[in-house]
Amino acid sequence: MMLGSALGFVLRKAGLRSSVVRENLQIAFPNDPDRREQLYLEAYRHLGNLILEILGIFGPMRRFVLKYSELRGWENWKAAHDQGKGVIFLASHVGNWELMAVTGAVFGQMDSLMVTKHLKPEWFHQGIEAGRALCQLRATYEPRTMRDILAHFKRGGTVGFVLDQYAGPPIGVRVPVFGVPVGTSTAIAMLARRSGVPVVPVVNYRQKNGRYVVEIRPALKWEQAETPELSIAINTAHYAKVLEKDIYDHPDQWLWTHRRFKGDLSPLREGEWIDGRARR
Repeated sequence: MMLGSALGFVLRKAGLRSSVVRENLQIAFPNDPDRREQLYLEAYRHLGNLILEILGIFGPMRRFVLKYSELRGWENWKAAHDQGKGVIFLASHVGNWELMAVTGAVFGQMDSLMVTKHLKPEWFHQGIEAGRALCQLRATYEPRTMRDILAHFKRGGTVGFVLDQYAGPPIGVRVPVFGVPVGTSTAIAMLARRSGVPVVPVVNYRQKNGRYVVEIRPALKWEQAETPELSIAINTAHYAKVLEKDIYDHPDQWLWTHRRFKGDLSPLREGEWIDGRARR
């Protein structure tokens, strides 16, 4: 953690994505400049630790999880899993998403599949993939994402999504995040509606002593609306609200360097959610 904090200090002094961090903090805490300044410092401290922890996937991640990570709420995953349709984990970039997935795989014996991106350069991607395999964790990415997800559900597997990234039309719908309508992927809501797979929120966070807690919560109830488009938008908004609370609960450990707010950030127009993915 000392090395991670030192790395964070260097990244902050280098100004790495500083304008993005400040823009995100301004949106999340518009009336609290002191809090914004405090979190600006903590954002880089967390980033430094996060980078070193993720590099652990190349070798010691499993040992790190066994010694320093704790899984809570396994019974909530089990209740959803016992429905026999598979499980969707709803997560965010709070804490360490790689460590969270490994914790579930190691302690929960979950057949876990991460939805992520193909990393660059290729040698780094292959190293991360090998490290995940040592922890009984697999990943999927374009162009085979949907095929892999549906096949995994057929086996009753668990698929993990992070839903706090920007997604514009046609794959996203604008829903409030920190009070600002912003494009958010409808993939989870569409999968839940089509297949009935339960959506289970999960959050992880680093404690002051460096140990991690991974909390699995009860499955979310599907909210049915008059049209499929409206149902998808309403449930996507609910998922975003769940993740927003996680960010506010652990603001020092969110990935503030990620440019979440892009595209059309104007107020929602009347009937926008009914139009669904036709929004341009």
